[in-house]
Amino acid sequence: MKKRIFKINLALIVIIITSILYLNSSYYIENQKWKYSDGTHIGDWFDEGNLKVEDGIVYGSSGKAKVVFCFGFRLVIKDIETGEEGIYVNKN
Repeated sequence: MKKRIFKINLALIVIIITSILYLNSSYYIENQKWKYSDGTHIGDWFDEGNLKVEDGIVYGSSGKAKVVFCFGFRLVIKDIETGEEGIYVNKN
């Protein structure tokens, strides 16, 4: 019984970690439509055509910022020059 619970917990942990890694990948972030919500911004609207992510750095029309975290529906960035954080909302 303990082995079965351990295997179930292990499977859940692997699924959660895989989901977090996918949601924070450049592939996921680049293929979504992001609209500015709050804080600092490097562009008002990002979609597949005007957003580039390399090594955790987002290049927008008004500058560049570091990706702090992506929750799937919210993208949190930090401006490299000022250090201010900004939030973008997923519009897909």
